[in-house]
Amino acid sequence: FSDASRPAQKTINETHPAIDFLKLRRELIILQRRIDQIESTHGERDKLPDLRKQAQALESKLADAPPDPILPPSAPLVKVTGVLEEFHWRRVLYYFDPEAYPQTHGYFTRQQERVAKAAVVVAAAGQGAAAQGMVAGGNRLKTCAWYVTGKINGKRFSGWLGRCFCKPGEVVELVVAQAGDEYLVYALAKPEERSISMTPCSYRGKRQARWKGSWFWLGILFFAVFLILCTAVFQDGLKMLLNLSLYETIFMGFGIGGSVILGPALYSVWRRHPFPQEDLAEEIFTVMGWKNVTDINLGKLNRRRKRQWKRTGIPTNPFRDQTPFSYTGWGRWFYYY
Repeated sequence: FSDASRPAQKTINETHPAIDFLKLRRELIILQRRIDQIESTHGERDKLPDLRKQAQALESKLADAPPDPILPPSAPLVKVTGVLEEFHWRRVLYYFDPEAYPQTHGYFTRQQERVAKAAVVVAAAGQGAAAQGMVAGGNRLKTCAWYVTGKINGKRFSGWLGRCFCKPGEVVELVVAQAGDEYLVYALAKPEERSISMTPCSYRGKRQARWKGSWFWLGILFFAVFLILCTAVFQDGLKMLLNLSLYETIFMGFGIGGSVILGPALYSVWRRHPFPQEDLAEEIFTVMGWKNVTDINLGKLNRRRKRQWKRTGIPTNPFRDQTPFSYTGWGRWFYYY
């Protein structure tokens, strides 16, 4: 394992707080609209100096914002191997969900239209709060990413990754897209210790994602069956478990639920739902030279490597107060494989 510094989460939060430039942009837009409104109506003009100072402060902060991530890559990915000459990072909050990929906009626009129509029906039925929740339920979640910059083989690179435990002088493999004279990096691997830092939320192939989505819906159906059994036992005792009519009801409900709910849901998961993060992950895995990329799940590989290390203790742990696996896995986007 590399002995590159791995500060604790508390230390990182204190020394490298995650900056939400998206929030700052939104605040600046709202502030500029208010300034424009005051200037056009000639009202509350005494507030303009203070509002302009606030706008200038926000503009000053936003001047330090990194460029937005380019998703998906604008050029074919290639692997670059070399020694890190420079390496810097900072933590930034940004969107890396499926909607961050332009090719999904059509799908999610149609989905939002269907939700809006359903909300109208629910509201007409007198369920105003439920309808409001349906419309508001699409709020996107931001992901904490490491915006990295550096130099390798005499060329500058930058990109949005998960945690990167590396330092200048180490041999690394970068999966990059050429952007002029620089590289846009989408993954950083250290072959000697078999570790990789990925673009946030890209860590598995499409088949793994589809199976996860399938088990979600199957889990809902099995949970409904479990509730029916529990209700029957609670009302009539354990003797209901010997009642054939109970199982007839369950199988009938299973069939109806499967055809009305489960079937369309699974069809959507396997045939219609876009998986842009997984497409990017598969492209990265392919460039890395890995096989059967659609079935790769870095989260599972990381857990397997952790169990293997606990069992053998090889290689030795270079840290005193933590293990190499302390800050790995889902949400950190750094994995051992």
